Amino acid sequence: MLKFLKRLSLTVIAGLAFFIAAITSCSKDNSVTECKNCNTGNNGSDPQAAGGAFTVASWTADLQYVASVPSLTSGSLTFKGKGLEANGSRYIWHKQYVYLMNLPMKRFIQYEMGADGSLKEKAYILTDGVVPNYFQSLNIVNDNTMLVLGALDANGGTVGWARINLNEFKVEAKGTMAVPYDAAKPSVNYAVGRGFVDNGKFIVGGYFYNSATAAYDVDGVRALVYDYPAMTNMHVIKTNATAGGIGYDYLSSLTTDEEGNHYFVASAGKFWTGAGGKSGVVRIKKGAAEFDPDYFLDVTTPLGKQACLMGMNYVSNGIAIGSVQYEEMMTSVRDRLKDVGQLVKLDLRNKTATLINTPLSPVAMVRSPLVYDGKYYTSISPVGAEAGIYEVDAVNGSFKKGLTLDGGGSVSVQLIAPHPAK
Repeated sequence: MLKFLKRLSLTVIAGLAFFIAAITSCSKDNSVTECKNCNTGNNGSDPQAAGGAFTVASWTADLQYVASVPSLTSGSLTFKGKGLEANGSRYIWHKQYVYLMNLPMKRFIQYEMGADGSLKEKAYILTDGVVPNYFQSLNIVNDNTMLVLGALDANGGTVGWARINLNEFKVEAKGTMAVPYDAAKPSVNYAVGRGFVDNGKFIVGGYFYNSATAAYDVDGVRALVYDYPAMTNMHVIKTNATAGGIGYDYLSSLTTDEEGNHYFVASAGKFWTGAGGKSGVVRIKKGAAEFDPDYFLDVTTPLGKQACLMGMNYVSNGIAIGSVQYEEMMTSVRDRLKDVGQLVKLDLRNKTATLINTPLSPVAMVRSPLVYDGKYYTSISPVGAEAGIYEVDAVNGSFKKGLTLDGGGSVSVQLIAPHPAK
């Protein structure tokens, strides 16, 4: 699975790759790349536009782009010629910056979002020698710190980590950390996912994959706990609420409520980190370093069609919006590119799941949706039909189509982020 996804990313961006042979460094050239004509769409009359603009990163039929728009609820965006060409694999935003991992260039790039709607490359870190392979898992620790993790496919029980100082945008510490590995089963490796820091611990999800059998190796739900910032004293925590992986690294698979409780997406699908069981949500309470033994939100049973939860974002008042893929409509993981995905309302306090009957779409919509001003925004891009950004009301589950997206035949939105207010 992991190898397939990497091959897919490299195929999409083939022909644009070039190797940067240099020592690990950080460029501070503020004029490297700038989007001169990013603000496309309406004339700014939408109420959201008064607060600034929004950046949308997407894979399209031809290339990959980041571009800004004045509104998510109206207008249209044609990526070609209106944004920055920016090959990306892992995306995250924090404050006024968008960050992406460019695999062929081996650069971790910082883009600045201006209050005037501008978008420009500000700096980058060369990733060779920082962590093995590339920055795979991106985790915001606090306003000034990002923790990144990386590993080779066959990690042999060790992965790399690095702490990035976001104010200076430089690596301030790096090292390796142990992950579970059994030398008697060398084909089973742990793929590191997303995590969080709480009460002096770093708790991270992931999944186990057996390359010899081409299947996931599942035993309940497992997470890894480390002392932070040392990244030592690894131990495994487990719940038997279901059997699947958690915290998938490039999906919106981890969220936190107002009380500081942490919720992981537990994907138990036979086509996604599990063996075809019940997918849902598991919880680690604020300050704890164990799974809550009394908590599991079953999403598969009430939705049917062997619904596998893929991602979720917390909105407010105990409500999150998530995405599922219907595995009864799939024959392989490649069918994620077909119309097999839909949205779901999750009541985390009462542990209920309710379908939001949005148009079926490929499940790329789960990658990095946005919660903004009490609403949830995601892309819905049905095969052969018009793609757009949809706004979802978390209170009643209603939705409406907003910004139309044109990617020359296909659009796979990777990130939606708000610019700072004017």
